[in-house]
Amino acid sequence: MLKQFTSTLLLSLSLMLFSVTVNFCLAHTSDINKATLSLEGSEQYQLTITVDILHLLKNYQNIIGDDTKVIESLSAMSFSQQKQLLDNLHNDLTQQTYIRFAHPKNNVDDEIKDNAMLVQSYEQNINLLSGLSLSQLKKTLSLTDERTNTQTELHTAGRIPNGADSVSVQFSPLLSDVQLTVIRPKHDLVSNNEFSENFKVTISESESSSTINSSIKVTKDYIVQGFVHILPRGLDHILFVLALFLFAKSFSTLLWQVSAFTLAHTITLALGIYGIVQLPSAIVEPLIALSILYVALENIYLAKSTTVSHTRMPVIFAFGLLHGLGFASVLSDVGLPESQYALSLISFNIGVELGQLSVICIAFLCLAPIMKKQWYQSTVVKALNIGIAITAAYWVIERVF
Repeated sequence: MLKQFTSTLLLSLSLMLFSVTVNFCLAHTSDINKATLSLEGSEQYQLTITVDILHLLKNYQNIIGDDTKVIESLSAMSFSQQKQLLDNLHNDLTQQTYIRFAHPKNNVDDEIKDNAMLVQSYEQNINLLSGLSLSQLKKTLSLTDERTNTQTELHTAGRIPNGADSVSVQFSPLLSDVQLTVIRPKHDLVSNNEFSENFKVTISESESSSTINSSIKVTKDYIVQGFVHILPRGLDHILFVLALFLFAKSFSTLLWQVSAFTLAHTITLALGIYGIVQLPSAIVEPLIALSILYVALENIYLAKSTTVSHTRMPVIFAFGLLHGLGFASVLSDVGLPESQYALSLISFNIGVELGQLSVICIAFLCLAPIMKKQWYQSTVVKALNIGIAITAAYWVIERVF
């Protein structure tokens, strides 16, 4: 009786996992936005943020579903409701976006009261959302299903305070992660048949320490990006790793399988980022979902088997190649700094591995107390694999159709 109750409970939990999971969009949908900060000498700055208008409004309104759901929700609004929505979004974004100018301690004037001044864009009466107009929203909503561009640019500009020697930007949480590019426009009039002025190519010794600090920051940032694209964003990768964990009869088996998966996705991650191997996401994403479904169904079929499947290692390696292309798609959206391409690529992969290991550790801590029970394989493992298989089957259908 207790065994049947436990089985029913675990199956119910698995179905709950499925119902929560399927509400998410594609696991590789990236919320990385891009921004460019242009510093005009020491007097003016311009900040341009490129965002996907549908994704921004989807996050702002907490709409669950794909772009079609967002369009349906926005289209159902009246003209005044849409305008009010954009006004509210404008106010929230400007109140949460900051530009900080730092000044040397020995260079403080009446305008600066301490070592750093925090400037809020809305306090400068800047129209941060000049590109997010009602006409732009109407244009986006009128596009067909073959939407190719739902992006818009948000602009702001202002004066750099006297004596400022550095600047940093903090973006609104509504924009999620932002890839910031800083440029310094250089203008030089080149007379007819004459050379331009000389431009610096090498880095001076005084700049070498800042380069080291930059490398440390790049390493940290891309490890974090790799980790969060497993936990919590990489739901399909989480389920694949969980399926491997549930099938492994011993720690050594799990280690070999995870190693094969890691080696495979590392290969295609590198090849994909360097443009050597490229497949459209319309092909990669359904295949990734299919790989999860296959492993989960094989787990169910071989649940009572005590022998090791010799076909699983090459299958896992092949599926790892697919998942690597998925990672490459994510990393392409994040972007890689040209000067530290290899370092950021390695750091991202380290973050991915740490995320996978975290999934395994969490699963082990949750299931360790009942792993020795006689009903563990026949009830717990089977119920969890059923939940994974149902979720993966839904993803296959969603990503194909």
